[in-house]
Amino acid sequence: MIEGLVTGRLTTTPSERTDRFGKTFMVARMRATVGDGNLRANAGDIPSSLFVNIVAFDPVPCKQLQDLYEGDVVSLVGPLTPKVWMDKQGASYPALDMVAYRVAALPAQHLACPELA
Repeated sequence: MIEGLVTGRLTTTPSERTDRFGKTFMVARMRATVGDGNLRANAGDIPSSLFVNIVAFDPVPCKQLQDLYEGDVVSLVGPLTPKVWMDKQGASYPALDMVAYRVAALPAQHLACPELA
């Protein structure tokens, strides 16, 4: 297991799910910049970003994720599992699966506009 701190921008609004035993949990996805932070598209063997698939089971991080939306900047702490995903053209990209147990967020503009909250 790799313990990690990952910061990025949510690419989906977190959603609540229910397991087969009726216990709720949250799932989300974010994009994290890697390397020197260059924002150009993935080039060669050096990706500029990677996707992080997020799941949270504990009540506190679940509640914190419920209050976030796509586009919010978030930092997460928890165990990481490296993965690889392939696009429709067959190119492979690195990804991470994370079980979040700590959440720190910087919500986007929607909090400044009450009609969007």
